[in-house]
Amino acid sequence: MIEIRRKLLGLGHTVFAMVAAPAAALAQTPTTPSPAAPPADGSAAGLVAMVGVLLAFFVAIGIAVKLYDAKRKREEQGVGLQARLSDALLLTPGLTSMPVVASVHMPLRSGSPPVVELKGTVLTPDARETALHVVQRELAGINAQLEDQIVVDPQGVRKVAA
Repeated sequence: MIEIRRKLLGLGHTVFAMVAAPAAALAQTPTTPSPAAPPADGSAAGLVAMVGVLLAFFVAIGIAVKLYDAKRKREEQGVGLQARLSDALLLTPGLTSMPVVASVHMPLRSGSPPVVELKGTVLTPDARETALHVVQRELAGINAQLEDQIVVDPQGVRKVAA
């Protein structure tokens, strides 16, 4: 243990001596002066080009940020609509035991309607019509495209539950 302390103490002294003591400086010889660069004839044109490139770069960044923000807002709208549809389907008494799910896909353009996919398996055609009616009621006033992918299988839900 004492041996380790001595080694560490010796290492500490060495580091301190290297940091605290100035190193030996070698004499510097004067260098030959380099020839001056010739004056630039088109210095204003170069400056204008550089400013133009920077301006184009900042415009491109601004456009990218705006597109990302628009995409994020559309995704938020889609998530809100999907939550509303899912809540309506879960609260419908005839559909609580059946796996019916609404998925919303929002296009990037704000003028394009969202696509609502209604998927799942129900026991009867009446349950399918109930699910379609619930989703259409929730989509009232919203320009949306509804894709019905509900399968009517009287044995399907029982197989999953068993």
